[in-house]
Amino acid sequence: MLRHLDLATTRRILKGDQAAFRALFDEYFPRLYRFALVRLHGDAAEAEDIVQQTFCRAIERLDSYRGEAALYTWFCQIASNLIIDHYRRQQREHRRVVLIEDNPEIQAILTALTDPGGERGEAELVRRDVARLVQATMDHLPGHYGDVLEWKYVDDLPVAEIAARLRLSVKAAESLLGRARTAFRDALSAVGSIDGISGAMPSSRQES
Repeated sequence: MLRHLDLATTRRILKGDQAAFRALFDEYFPRLYRFALVRLHGDAAEAEDIVQQTFCRAIERLDSYRGEAALYTWFCQIASNLIIDHYRRQQREHRRVVLIEDNPEIQAILTALTDPGGERGEAELVRRDVARLVQATMDHLPGHYGDVLEWKYVDDLPVAEIAARLRLSVKAAESLLGRARTAFRDALSAVGSIDGISGAMPSSRQES
């Protein structure tokens, strides 16, 4: 009986019944918010964002609901998938920052930035700032530069596979990777200049 009511509700919403949508929203939003809040360890802002995304995605796919499960259960499954995606993104960003910091080709830059004067009293706090800087720099590199650096130093892909993904020759992929490393260093150097620490940047431009 309940699923028949759910199907009737979805048909009304699909026909543009705003009152039906508002009633559904008012009923489901607080329940979905509590559902998400527990799974996001009390992060209220993220829980609200997840619920909003859930409604957007559910309405986009509402014509696919067939009543196999209760409509609320169907909404919860969408929310669960979004929460999983949220944690995957967090892990990916954390892995990106940590692994690219550990790569020998980038380490000299990060060491200079985190300890420009040889003093390590505040190294941990500064390193956190550098981690954010690395992430932001990767996200804003032009073209495929951010992608190839991530594939090489985060996903640890061989150059041949990177070349295949980009439909390039291995030689062209190596050249692109070299330009991406240079762009990455230059971007960090530009930020370092703004912060008054450009003198700590390595002067060599030689690619390894």
